[in-house]
Amino acid sequence: MNAPAWRVWLVVALVCGWGILSIRFVQRQEWPMAGLCVLLLITNAITLWRLTKHGK
Repeated sequence: MNAPAWRVWLVVALVCGWGILSIRFVQRQEWPMAGLCVLLLITNAITLWRLTKHGK
């Protein structure tokens, strides 16, 4: 897959954002939202792996 650089950076930003939100919700003990954020973090991490696994 030849993904444009902006898409890779967008997914990196999303992974970081979901990670930060996950930590916030865990600290507040809001488990359903923390679970949702972790799920979206994993989904975006898999997308990032697929975008970058073949190299350029």
